[in-house]
Amino acid sequence: MYRIAEGSLTLASEWRDQSINVLLPKDAGTQGTNLVIARDSLPLGMTFQDYVIQQRQNFSAQLAGCEMIADTAGRIDEREAHFLELRWRSDGKPIHQVMAMVLHEASAVLNFTGSIPGEADDETRNLLIAAIKSFTFAP
Repeated sequence: MYRIAEGSLTLASEWRDQSINVLLPKDAGTQGTNLVIARDSLPLGMTFQDYVIQQRQNFSAQLAGCEMIADTAGRIDEREAHFLELRWRSDGKPIHQVMAMVLHEASAVLNFTGSIPGEADDETRNLLIAAIKSFTFAP
């Protein structure tokens, strides 16, 4: 049984979930704000810390004008997590992002990315951070 917000599927064999969820807050102070939840797997032999380092390097190399604002280890629902906050430019326009990478199982990672187009207002930024930190894993 595979569940999504709207219902569930019965799958005849084992499938790997690589889905991406995109959530748009109705109350955000900035139009275009979103929260994306993506699933990833650690490559064979890679630790979670190695994964965080690789992601950080990818952001710096791939995002124009990437500026790291915060880079902190932490926990979400008692699981190892790493939080990043950064600014970068897309087509010359500023993007502000708050992120969390959470080790789900031995090699599964959940990535949370909250994006605010333009300059981040504190209310919208705090809304995204609160949503990410509120995540709890299913039993």
